[in-house]
Amino acid sequence: MLLQSATQSTNWNFAPSIIVMLLSQAVLFGFLIYIARRDGHWRQEVKGWHIIWFSLGLITLFIALVSPLDALSNDALFSAHMTQHILLALIAPACLLIGTPRYWIHYLYDLPVLKKILPSLTHPIATLVLFNFVLWLWHLPSLYEGALRDTNIHIFEHLMFLAAGVLFWSPVLHDVPPQRALGYLAKIGYLFFTMVSSSILGAIFTFAQSAIYTFYGTAPLAFGLTPLDDQQLAGAIMWVPGGGLLLATILIFFALWLQSEDRKGQAKYPPPPYVQ
Repeated sequence: MLLQSATQSTNWNFAPSIIVMLLSQAVLFGFLIYIARRDGHWRQEVKGWHIIWFSLGLITLFIALVSPLDALSNDALFSAHMTQHILLALIAPACLLIGTPRYWIHYLYDLPVLKKILPSLTHPIATLVLFNFVLWLWHLPSLYEGALRDTNIHIFEHLMFLAAGVLFWSPVLHDVPPQRALGYLAKIGYLFFTMVSSSILGAIFTFAQSAIYTFYGTAPLAFGLTPLDDQQLAGAIMWVPGGGLLLATILIFFALWLQSEDRKGQAKYPPPPYVQ
């Protein structure tokens, strides 16, 4: 349905499937924390900040899928939809993975059912290609507008963004697969490629001279934005906050690389002993 007037939806989406998903993740995480405390992993492999980061990930999912942002992205604004995609594909997966103790992740690679699948699924080249493929695929006009018009397609789109985001961040945040962990410079190149890819897509939306998606029509949208204004704002959101998150992560790993090189240098060429 094309938008014919400027509207601002403030509806919350308390769909049972979403609420059950969020609650089940919280309950599972709480149970695993209980097991970790019982087995003596608390304050060793499992720390309080894991709980904080995992909670932030669930809160991010709540904002993306339950808050009025979901209604705005579905009915009123491309820019709201772009914000939702960044939350689902980049921010929520990163928070959830930072909040997941590394030994939980690595334990999965020892399970008979997964030990042959996970190394290939989480290979950095596979995750890099998959994430960028999903990113570009769902912004094709036919699929993007199809998701807005069909609830089932939209749910599948969100699941793909979330799954691709988790896989994308896994080699960066948890050094998987364990036998082929990326070094700091490889992680920087991995993130830089995605930053450039998303920036190009954002630039297309920002500098396009006409609205790409006919779904939004030509009438003013929410907050008085024209479809072209809204599209340019969406491109800027992908370009600046989305690319900025990747750039910040690149700078963190660059600093870690410098520290590691400094430690290697000190180990190879230790300073002379102090002589009085």
